[in-house]
Amino acid sequence: MRHPKVKPFEAELERMLGEASWLLSHAQALADYGREEEAVTEITRAANCEEQVAYRLDAAGREQEAVIHRISAASCYEQLGQYARAVTLLRAALSRALLEEHRAEIERQLTRCLAKAHKPLRRASSHVARVQAAAG
Repeated sequence: MRHPKVKPFEAELERMLGEASWLLSHAQALADYGREEEAVTEITRAANCEEQVAYRLDAAGREQEAVIHRISAASCYEQLGQYARAVTLLRAALSRALLEEHRAEIERQLTRCLAKAHKPLRRASSHVARVQAAAG
């Protein structure tokens, strides 16, 4: 009996989903063993993989699944301190129809990331203002 052929898109998507899951688990295990630098590398790889999965799912018309992977990528970027990237992904997730409890959780995460993203900007702008006042 022949196995039905899996479409190349679906096969690649399944491979990427497995890779993202493995990377997240591996990053957690590395962090648990105190291997922080390696954990950061794996979280970065997981974030990139989750983001690519979300784009592919969107292209396939699977928007609700894409939302889940955008949120996962955003969580990775938040862990990495890349708050602006997390904000972009969270806003994209919020642009879709969501259950109210999920929307509320994503909005809390967005608020947290926005606050953290603005901190360096406030410090930089106050530094620029001090430099300009000293020069003026």
